[in-house]
Amino acid sequence: MLPLIAVLRRLVVGMALLLMLVLLPACSASGHPPRQILMQALAMQVQFTQEDLAAALQLPALSGEPSLRRIRLEQQGREAVEGQQALHLQGRFDWSLPDDPIRVDSPFDLLLLPGSKGQSWRLLRPPAEEGVGWRSYPLTRQGLVVDAADASG
Repeated sequence: MLPLIAVLRRLVVGMALLLMLVLLPACSASGHPPRQILMQALAMQVQFTQEDLAAALQLPALSGEPSLRRIRLEQQGREAVEGQQALHLQGRFDWSLPDDPIRVDSPFDLLLLPGSKGQSWRLLRPPAEEGVGWRSYPLTRQGLVVDAADASG
């Protein structure tokens, strides 16, 4: 009886792995950003928050990119932003500032706009208090701006 359970368990694990191998590439091709793009968007959000906080406290802004770890996506969906369909991502991540040993666990709430061909991405930020429209920042792959033609940051 025990060998039958072990064989069935291996069969189930093998099927699950095969299913993951088939479905994971399909997920990345279905309009979701690569992990590198998500990490860059989160780093930009941390930097924007640090800049806003420094300005509010009338302090000099910190320099350097934050270190990101353990990104946990909890919810995702689509949201209309000025007539375009943006990807709304929510979750948690760990981050720290350069030369700071303290790691912070924070929630995130991002709106990412895919390019017209689905190969580029832009980070969307809501209108500022002054009433200016949504702000859009191009995200890059391997250090190159992939959507510079319509940059409106």
